[in-house]
Amino acid sequence: MTTSQLLSPEFTGIDDLTLAEVDAKLKEHQQLLQVLLQSPGSMLSYLPQNDAASTEHTETVQQEPKAEQLFQQALVCSAQQDLFEAATFYCRAAYAGHLQAQVQLGHCYLKGAGVPKSAVFAYSWFILAALQQDSTAQQACTVLCKHLTVLDQQQAQQLAAERFEKITLQNNK
Repeated sequence: MTTSQLLSPEFTGIDDLTLAEVDAKLKEHQQLLQVLLQSPGSMLSYLPQNDAASTEHTETVQQEPKAEQLFQQALVCSAQQDLFEAATFYCRAAYAGHLQAQVQLGHCYLKGAGVPKSAVFAYSWFILAALQQDSTAQQACTVLCKHLTVLDQQQAQQLAAERFEKITLQNNK
């Protein structure tokens, strides 16, 4: 189904799509978002931007160690089988923009390891990581997509979009 078909008056909603078409649309939207994220001056230009490149670099350098430290703490807690603390640190690192923390948090939700078991929450974190070209997350999205209802997929996409904005705005302070 093309974008023009989706925008046509005959299209009555997601219920008219087959699971394969929904999967294809999800991948198309993920690719589109990836292009938008990489395009300077794109539709996402409303996000706060730093005026000086040096300020941006300094903030990025400061954020990366914090996210990495949180991720490392999560790994230690995980090795000690303290799953709740591990999930807490993965979550904090994921919201700080740490890619592997997002993947690991997706796995935590998928397994119910330290957090309530939720395929929808897992899928939302995998979507964010997949947008950053993480192959594990991309595979998880493909598999989960086949097992989630269309409504669950929509909910996960909405959660991913909300989390993306929160992460982006928080890390652009």
